[in-house]
Amino acid sequence: MDVGLNSGQLALRDSVRDVLRAECPPGVARHAMTDPERWRTLWKTVVDLGWAELAVPADGGDGSFGRVDLAVVLEECGAAIAPVPLLSSIGLAGGVLRVAGPAVDEVLEAIGGGVVAALAAHPPGCRLPGVPMTLQNGRLHGRAVAVTGLPRAELIVTLASSADGPVAAVVRVGDGVSVQAVECTDPAQPVADVEIDTAPVVTAPVDMESALATPLLAVAADLVGVADAALARSIEHAKARQQFGKPIGAFQGIKHALADNYVAVERARSLTYAAAARIDDPATSPSAGWTAAALAKAAAAEAAVGCARTGVQVHGALGQTWEHDMHLYLRHAWQGASTLGDSRALYHAVGRRVAGGAA
Repeated sequence: MDVGLNSGQLALRDSVRDVLRAECPPGVARHAMTDPERWRTLWKTVVDLGWAELAVPADGGDGSFGRVDLAVVLEECGAAIAPVPLLSSIGLAGGVLRVAGPAVDEVLEAIGGGVVAALAAHPPGCRLPGVPMTLQNGRLHGRAVAVTGLPRAELIVTLASSADGPVAAVVRVGDGVSVQAVECTDPAQPVADVEIDTAPVVTAPVDMESALATPLLAVAADLVGVADAALARSIEHAKARQQFGKPIGAFQGIKHALADNYVAVERARSLTYAAAARIDDPATSPSAGWTAAALAKAAAAEAAVGCARTGVQVHGALGQTWEHDMHLYLRHAWQGASTLGDSRALYHAVGRRVAGGAA
């Protein structure tokens, strides 16, 4: 299994990075926190460039746009803290639908064309994603909380229990769908709760582990980008800022913290791309794929929160201000860390599998 990026993936990374450097400086995320429509201009650019098409496996298969390609793009979007619903559409909602078979092909085509989708997979009171809905007599009903990207979504993908086992179900935002706005850490990436009592557009049977592996991987890639960008800004400041005639990065309290952050970022990135390669490998079992993705997401959440917190500390009083960009990374990291399960809950779930011999 090769976990390195090939020439095409490196070119993809560089082109995405160049576009975001020009079109999405940190000020865009800042504006999106107060302007709920600011994201649309950047989203049009993203769709026109074809990034949303990463949701669509070609020829009914799973190999045209693999999870590694998905991770490459989402890592760069995370590094730019881009306030677009790419993660929610192609990573979370599209990630579930990738394993739902040909019944959802039209929905995936719509997402690939720019229709914004969100994944409702958090039952109330649960720390890990699961099955928040019930499908009975052709009607879907239930409640999910903390749905990433829901205030911007036209379609909702969710997981439901049925007489024949778990299914992925798709509904349109409208009648029978009640969206409740909630306070969120990062207003540039809004979340909301949802109650559903309507007939789904389409349903398809899914294996739960396979369905959730790609969404976990997608969040991990986004958080790796956040962590790497926050660390880079901290290092830049530590080299430039001087105290007592020396750059502050020369002092142990700062350079050791940054070294620890670097180790955390590289660990998270390695786990993320290894998980992407494993999930793309047809020989990988659903259980092994879920375990790899869960470990990647847990490590990436720790790295992102740790790097952003250290960034605030390294910048001192400057990092505490609204005018500085570091709080944008910290907000994004905090919110992403809780998406699809916090690190402690994921490590605990993986530990139980290992102890039981299921991993």
